Amino acid sequence: MGKGKKSVKDTVVEQLPDGADLRDLKDQLIERLPDRAEWLALRDDLIEKLPEKSELLDLRDGLVDKLPDEVSDRLPIQKKPRFAGVKKVAFVGLLTAGIAGIAAFVKAKMADEPTYTASTYTTPGQPTAGTTSPTAESGVTGTVPPTV
Repeated sequence: MGKGKKSVKDTVVEQLPDGADLRDLKDQLIERLPDRAEWLALRDDLIEKLPEKSELLDLRDGLVDKLPDEVSDRLPIQKKPRFAGVKKVAFVGLLTAGIAGIAAFVKAKMADEPTYTASTYTTPGQPTAGTTSPTAESGVTGTVPPTV
């Protein structure tokens, strides 16, 4: 911008009142406000003038009846239940898990050999109890006691 032209900001700043004027305006506004007792009285009057909830529901139903069908079908009159979709998914998941559990149980019962066998693993260097091994001197097999 040129040196001789004023910007919009400069024009707005010049039109603003100074600090003393703002304090005077604030004081005038505070003087016009009603005190707490008047606010409470105004609130009570307003609450008395409001219709009851049942009257409001009747008014709403009357207005909905006057609307065209294509508009009234889109109105959310009843609130959707919360977590309805999550409950359905959880129910389907539990049902599927139950059916899978029953199927696994039946399959295990129908199998010829058990599906689970206990581990026969022994730690290296320790013979299991009741293992037979030939002795070097006699050539006779016998049981070797477990070492502890």
